[in-house]
Amino acid sequence: MKRLLNIVLLVCAPLWSLLAQNPSQLMKQANELYTSGNFKEAAQRYEAIIGQGYTSAEVYYNLGNAYFKMKDIPAAILNYERANLLSPKDEDIQFNLDLARTYVVDKIEPLPELMLVTAAKNFRSWFSSNTWAYIAFFAFLLVMVAVAFYIFTNRYTIKHLTFAGSILLTIVFVISLTCSISLRNQSIQRNHAILFAPVVSVKSSPASTGSDIFILHAGTKVMVTRSLGEWSEIKIADGSKGWVLSSTFERI
Repeated sequence: MKRLLNIVLLVCAPLWSLLAQNPSQLMKQANELYTSGNFKEAAQRYEAIIGQGYTSAEVYYNLGNAYFKMKDIPAAILNYERANLLSPKDEDIQFNLDLARTYVVDKIEPLPELMLVTAAKNFRSWFSSNTWAYIAFFAFLLVMVAVAFYIFTNRYTIKHLTFAGSILLTIVFVISLTCSISLRNQSIQRNHAILFAPVVSVKSSPASTGSDIFILHAGTKVMVTRSLGEWSEIKIADGSKGWVLSSTFERI
């Protein structure tokens, strides 16, 4: 029993030492290890930062880079996707994500999308959820100021301007709040995932006896539409659906 305890302590000691350090220390160590080419240990420290509950686009991006250097493409794509959620307009993240995707076997043509829908998504991705929330907050404050001016001033010109301004600011508030909530829900619901199993047989039903509909490979991004026991229904960019084992993917 004592020998077993000693083995457990020996195995867990490195992990405990990492968790005991603060995120800034771990980040510095991870960056130094990455620069020196020790990508595995760098990844462990980036993971330790995330394990402490400190997440940011930078941490996920750096972790993605470490996995990419180790040729772990699914893990690299997963972390680039997570970084992209937090910083959707970061060109470095998008470039590395696109680069990692070129290593994925499956080349899936997405369904055509209405131009208005595409434009709305592009507009929403201008800022992160938090930034949209800040814009909504300040727009709301300015609406209150405009309403106050409208109520307490007697000058027609100021009333006219503040009324028009309050309408415009209300529109900004509603749009910003909608974008913030939409991005936040996307982050919370986590209905997209990356396949990690080398080869995944997509079934017609949530059972091993189901017919094979098509085959997917590691690194492919899927949408998880529902789950049933150990099975999940997925949908890919071209609209095809099927069931896979939940253990074959990790949610973004």
